[in-house]
Amino acid sequence: MPRERNAFKLGLALISFFVLFVAVLVFLAPRGGGDLPLVVRYPHDEFTTVLKAGGEVACGGKTVGTITGVDLREMESGSGGPRKLFVLVGIKVDSALALRKDCRIMPEELILGGPGKLVIADRGLGQPLEPGEMIDGAAGASVASLSRLLAAQLDARDPASLVALVRAQLDPADARSLVGKVHASMDDLNALTQAVRNEADPRQTAALVGKLHAILDNVNQTTRLLRTEADKAAGGALLSKLHDSMDALNDGLATAAAILKENRGPLHDTLEHVRGTSELLERQIAARIARQLDPSDPAALLAKVHVALDRLGGSLNDMNVITAGLRETIVLNKDQITRMLVNMKETSDHLKAASKEIRRSPWRLFYQPTQAEAQQANVLDAARAFSEAATRLDDAMARLEALGQLNAATRPADDGQLILIRDQLQQTFSNFSKAEAALWENLKIK
Repeated sequence: MPRERNAFKLGLALISFFVLFVAVLVFLAPRGGGDLPLVVRYPHDEFTTVLKAGGEVACGGKTVGTITGVDLREMESGSGGPRKLFVLVGIKVDSALALRKDCRIMPEELILGGPGKLVIADRGLGQPLEPGEMIDGAAGASVASLSRLLAAQLDARDPASLVALVRAQLDPADARSLVGKVHASMDDLNALTQAVRNEADPRQTAALVGKLHAILDNVNQTTRLLRTEADKAAGGALLSKLHDSMDALNDGLATAAAILKENRGPLHDTLEHVRGTSELLERQIAARIARQLDPSDPAALLAKVHVALDRLGGSLNDMNVITAGLRETIVLNKDQITRMLVNMKETSDHLKAASKEIRRSPWRLFYQPTQAEAQQANVLDAARAFSEAATRLDDAMARLEALGQLNAATRPADDGQLILIRDQLQQTFSNFSKAEAALWENLKIK
């Protein structure tokens, strides 16, 4: 019995170990979930890698799947644009990779030729992929794409290519190119070196070195002249003349000292007189002048001058007031003054005519004329009136001419003086016509 019980326990233990081994194989060991079919699409103009069915799909340097087929199909691009041609690559990969929708799968082309493969560069972090789902592949560098890129950069007809840019920079005719700027810089450098060479030529007097030579020659000549003037052995030199002047000055000073020594007493007396004179000027004359110039002293000269100037100022103010009043009176009575002057002239003319008549016939003051004499006197009076009318006419014309010469260009037509002269001229014409008619009537001429 004991041996049977131990065998049972041993069998039970072996069964338990087997179950545990199966559980470890199922749950603990890495397990594959089978193949995950997917479709990777690429734009046909960006995909140049040659792929064939049976090609490998690699991830991390390990084959994780195979290519099931390659096909070309026109379909929507997904961005709302026109339909495009895509390369659809069917693959089967190990589902244990757990690829996501944002994974990156790019083609890889062999350098020496042959069919390429797909490489999973990134598994992604988004939602897991479903079996048969289509994803967009990532473009990868290939020998063909690099060849096209290199051919495009070496195309000299394309202005944006590398060769065109290099040729543009190496064009010496273009001032904006690198070689053109180098040429311009070299031309400037040549001009600069030529200018420096010209300035360093001592044979050209206008050059910098020539001017420096001229300055040094002038400096040498100046130092030679200074050396000559500083030679006291030369008769006309400056230093020789300076020695002569110093000797003459010493002689003059010695003579002056001797004169002062001989005339010390008279000079002392003269200085005493001068001092007395200055004291007199300071104490008496200056004091008197200061008193006369004191404006606070009414009896001083300066105070009297101030009073006289104040009175003169008052007199000038009174004159201004008088002239202002006179001017106002003349302005206010200009017409009356004009008429008064005219009347005075007319009275003067009458007095002049009367004096002539009395000087010519003084007996008329005491004699009663006869009828014939009265008739003759009337004729003379008419002639005299005619003459006076002509004189008035001449006076009016003279005043009108004088008024015309006095700012006639700016005088308005309704000016008072002009209207007065015009009225007087009309009156004079009227009187002249009356005097003429009276003269003809007295002369009995029709």
